[in-house]
Amino acid sequence: MKSIKKTKAEKKPVDKRRLRQSALSAAFTILFIAVVVVVNVIVWVISDRIDMSADLTAYDIYTLDEATEKFLAETLSTDVEITILNTEQAFENQDAAYKQVGEILKKMALQSEHVSVRFLNINQNPNYTSKFKGETLAEDYIIFECEKTGRYKIISPYDYFTFNETYMQYYNAYIIESSEIEQEAVSALMYTTSEKLVRVAFAEGYSESNGSEALKTLLSNSGYEVLSLPLVTTPEISADIDFVVLYAPLLDIDKEQLAKLDKFLYNNGEYGKSVVYFASTRQPKTPNIDEFLSDHGLAVGYDVIGQSDESYLISAATAYAHLQSICDTEYTKNVFGSRLLTYGIETRPVYALDGNSAVLIKSFDGAFLFPLDNEEAKDFDYDKAERGVFNSVVISEKSGSRVCAVGAEYLASSAVMSYSNSANADFFVGMWDHIAGREQGVVIKPKSMIPAVFDMPVKTANALSIVLCVIIPIAVIALGIVIWLRRRHR
Repeated sequence: MKSIKKTKAEKKPVDKRRLRQSALSAAFTILFIAVVVVVNVIVWVISDRIDMSADLTAYDIYTLDEATEKFLAETLSTDVEITILNTEQAFENQDAAYKQVGEILKKMALQSEHVSVRFLNINQNPNYTSKFKGETLAEDYIIFECEKTGRYKIISPYDYFTFNETYMQYYNAYIIESSEIEQEAVSALMYTTSEKLVRVAFAEGYSESNGSEALKTLLSNSGYEVLSLPLVTTPEISADIDFVVLYAPLLDIDKEQLAKLDKFLYNNGEYGKSVVYFASTRQPKTPNIDEFLSDHGLAVGYDVIGQSDESYLISAATAYAHLQSICDTEYTKNVFGSRLLTYGIETRPVYALDGNSAVLIKSFDGAFLFPLDNEEAKDFDYDKAERGVFNSVVISEKSGSRVCAVGAEYLASSAVMSYSNSANADFFVGMWDHIAGREQGVVIKPKSMIPAVFDMPVKTANALSIVLCVIIPIAVIALGIVIWLRRRHR
């Protein structure tokens, strides 16, 4: 009993070393948790101002184009508010394509202090939508507003997406092929912030080619206001129009209507106007148009330019679809010297009749002329054909007004301007911007929303399956057993 009492009375000595270690461990744990919390707060604050995401998609669908970044950093100087008519969760959860739209717009806001993005439930904000009387609004529409200029632009999913029409027709379902939100957004920013809108009117009434739609879209996307001009029923071309486009009229234009163009170019002695004429191999002879062009120092030959050098042919099937050469001029400085290709299809030669003209595009050496006149074509002798280098686009300037003759409607066709290595779209935007005295426009290719498929041979796939599903798991299990046995027998 005495021994037991003595034992109880004894005090267990304090292990100061262990106590210090425990206190130090607790302190480190608390410090680590505090650091993690602080880092998370800092990352949350920074991520709200700086883009910290990484785009791992095959087509870089979440990455802004360099031209967009340059526009946001160097050109945009006026505040614009972007309103997406839906909640953020409902909008981005619809599809990966809608998620891409939201991310691109938010990245634009991170890139520029002049851009802000918000999501707004259209059904819960009638006061906001009531500002746009007469406009069609629905969920997923996007509104760009500039308070300084008072202008706005509304785009719908049909504007910023390209849908597979065949799939829609046969299956009554929507398949999104590509996203054009970046180009549409830049276009809207340019339109809403421009101090003065440049207006481009496409003349109508003489069976003009419907291929002009691609050029209209290109100019609209570059911030120009595109209009229709019924030439016959318009008494006088308005002075607030800057450009008139004659896009491959298949009928010769009456002299009375061409006189309106001369008066438009004169502009009460102030000049500063422009006419752009697109020729076509489908046209008959047009003496009235030829006379108008001649008065302004230009002529378009009634021939088509062929190419005998196979290295310049676009397709071996025809000599009349071949690459063109961009000339070094003030109108072409945005594309001259680039690695992009200029495509020409069924191009007529354009001639400069005086020293007031500049050649913008010409053929490469080895070209020849084939007559469009049926009678001359019957007796055509290839060996005696006129050969050399022929102009495709020439611009003439007199007293501050300009007339530009383009030898082919297909230079601005959707087919050639959509090629990823094509300079055609950049050329026309650059030419228009220089004439209009604007900052360089932006041309952005659509981003494909079709998932990238990695094709793998069957033998390779089988071998990879064996490695991943059999060899690696067995190796991991064997390694685990070895480690377990070694530790057990220590």
